[in-house]
Amino acid sequence: MTTAREQMQLIEDELKTVRSHIEKLKIEEATLLRLIDSFGGKDSATPKKRKRSPSVKPVVLDIMREAGTLGASSAEVDAKVRETIPGVGKDTPAAILSRLKGEGALVYRNERYYEKQFAPQEPSNPFDSGLHAVN
Repeated sequence: MTTAREQMQLIEDELKTVRSHIEKLKIEEATLLRLIDSFGGKDSATPKKRKRSPSVKPVVLDIMREAGTLGASSAEVDAKVRETIPGVGKDTPAAILSRLKGEGALVYRNERYYEKQFAPQEPSNPFDSGLHAVN
């Protein structure tokens, strides 16, 4: 009679064998799919999965952090986002900049966006001396 430990070892050995077979079958499947593609055919049994593009918001935040006190225009951010994510939608970077500004993470001054911590101070009115008449 086998002990529980021996039974567990037999199960683990069988699992290793099954996983080995699965791995071999995956390699064989990939080879066959490449062959089908090379002949211009389509494999209807295995639909191709659409790859999801990486999230654009973190990329925009990284770009703004790197811009620091210089800030960045919408066009500059758009160009840098496209270097990282070439297939990004036409208006996506601008929409994210606008959303981040609305959330208070970015500040927009003089046609440039700044991360809040790097934003230039609001220009003061040179005609305002700080003194006000009181009745």
